[in-house]
Amino acid sequence: MLQLIIQRGMLVILFFQLALIANATPKETTITCKVYNYTGSAVVLYKVENGVAVNLGFRRPVTMDTCVFSLPIEKEGVYFISRAGGHMAAYNYVIYLKPGDKKSVDLYTGKLSLDFDSCKIKSPNAETVHLQNWTDLFNGVCKLGTNRTKRDVYIVAFNKLVEQAAVLKRTTASSSRYFKQMFEMKMDTDIEYARAASFFHFGERMNAGVDSSAERRRFYEPLAKKQFCTAGLLQSEHGLSLLKYTLGYQLFQKYGEQQQMLAVSFPEKIKMICNDTVRAMFAFDRMQQITNYEQFKTDILPFKKLFATTALNQAYQKKEDDLTVYAKGAPAYNFTLNDVKNQTVSLSDFKGKVVVVDVWAMWCAPCLAEKPIFLKVEEEFKSRDDVAFIGISQDGLSRRGVWEKFVEKKGYKNVELLSNYNESIGEYYKITGIPRFMIFDKEGKIVTVDAPRPSNPEFKKIIEQTLKIEERVTNH
Repeated sequence: MLQLIIQRGMLVILFFQLALIANATPKETTITCKVYNYTGSAVVLYKVENGVAVNLGFRRPVTMDTCVFSLPIEKEGVYFISRAGGHMAAYNYVIYLKPGDKKSVDLYTGKLSLDFDSCKIKSPNAETVHLQNWTDLFNGVCKLGTNRTKRDVYIVAFNKLVEQAAVLKRTTASSSRYFKQMFEMKMDTDIEYARAASFFHFGERMNAGVDSSAERRRFYEPLAKKQFCTAGLLQSEHGLSLLKYTLGYQLFQKYGEQQQMLAVSFPEKIKMICNDTVRAMFAFDRMQQITNYEQFKTDILPFKKLFATTALNQAYQKKEDDLTVYAKGAPAYNFTLNDVKNQTVSLSDFKGKVVVVDVWAMWCAPCLAEKPIFLKVEEEFKSRDDVAFIGISQDGLSRRGVWEKFVEKKGYKNVELLSNYNESIGEYYKITGIPRFMIFDKEGKIVTVDAPRPSNPEFKKIIEQTLKIEERVTNH
């Protein structure tokens, strides 16, 4: 397969990486983190691979406010350390790890800080120093770019960043040939990410307006001809984001409207990419977001051949197996949980009714924003006795008292149940993000386990359509 990849002109850098891996034996690598002014937040470790920062899990400081990450590493790579609990991942503190490294890190935090206030790595290697210097420069420019009123100042800073990157390419000292190649590609990707993201005001969903100023049009013009025919962008944690922003820019230029740009299907987007490795990672990223088999068939199944490696093929098969269980018409999971009066409630108790489920939590701001709309929709169906609305909080059984008071204070009158996030419905449907809305028919079968949010008119339409279908079946 490696020969086939080379024949297609793909990834000189991937070949180099695979050569390293073939001769590598995993070595246990550890990071010992000491948290000063510890306030209860966990420490998260990320690894940069395939164009994203992959969450490797978290550790809670215990003895002497210290925690340890221990992992087998086959080859050197870029990692980030951050504080858990923020609304978005923060990639501020970088560490470059080599197989067998044993690193100690001091982390300092404040009570109101979203991330650690500072991170000090004891005896950092040269690669870590270079990466941290770049990270500080890059993040500073991106932070400036999020301020729409200072876009012209941002462009000046961007151009300076380009010059600084050129200097770093000339002056970077490392005994690792791989690092030097990777570092250059990462800087190039980060720079282009900063350009593309600024067009969409750094909004990840690309739905909050665009920078359409005529005097800044030339700044964005390089994005129009940007092609992804090599896989260098996968060396940066911003690689896939750059890809999405750039495709978005090109589609916006094609259609002239943000709404039409956002409506473009995934199959149409992936065909705009000319490198199979990048296409595979784009498809893999999309596959991870899909929560129903119907969408899987549309977006992923046509590109099954891209999942050519053993790891990708296994991920594909697992996803397909998981989603088949959740496909429309499949039996729903018969959860059994307790309500605010500590009475047991099961899905099967509602047989003969369409069941609408809201998976939420007290700490989840988007959940609380959707909850009043969810309850309003319930109110609109109050005259019907064949539909039930249920809330399932993932706040955890240990917080029952707090949850009960919260529900009472908010005046939620629908059926409210409590669960641990990694048990019951959360475990069965592999819920990793909330709010999550589900709809089941009168026979306890799945209509959708990833319904639109109540703020989307489609939410109510699905409920109405399900009730009409049930009525037709009953009449016949």
